[in-house]
Amino acid sequence: MLRRQFDSSFAAATATSTMAETHEDLLAIRVGADPYALRLSEITGLHVDVKIVPVPSPVAQLLGIVSLRGNMAPVYDLAALLHYPPAARPRWMILAGAAQPVGFAFETFDAHLQVPQTALIDGEDRGEGSGATRRHVRGAVRAADVLRPLIQVASVVKLVRGNNS
Repeated sequence: MLRRQFDSSFAAATATSTMAETHEDLLAIRVGADPYALRLSEITGLHVDVKIVPVPSPVAQLLGIVSLRGNMAPVYDLAALLHYPPAARPRWMILAGAAQPVGFAFETFDAHLQVPQTALIDGEDRGEGSGATRRHVRGAVRAADVLRPLIQVASVVKLVRGNNS
């Protein structure tokens, strides 16, 4: 009897762990005063206070270039790309795109979030602001009683790569 209970406890633990809810890792940021979230799976790094070297460019949103671990990448103002006023002092930067990295700078990093998949809201039009902002937003997440539209980083990468072609 005792042996059967012992064996069944392992079987129950395995069944529970396979049914465990999957989670999504997100970065909670602000663009302007508005809360947003980024999927951690879409970025390759988060950096703070990096030196961005300005370069001449006809692209107003290009802040300059950055060198990280011997690799150079262009850095764009995320607020300006989403049709907000340009960030006054973008302190934070994410890198996206492994083969040809591109950086997106923003002013405020709120937190790392790990939310259950059920907290994600599917949809295309969850963002505030203009249609240009909404074009880069897919779904939303509610965390700590704040609804954060999800910025689709791949969409923003396509935008800037289109500007450079």
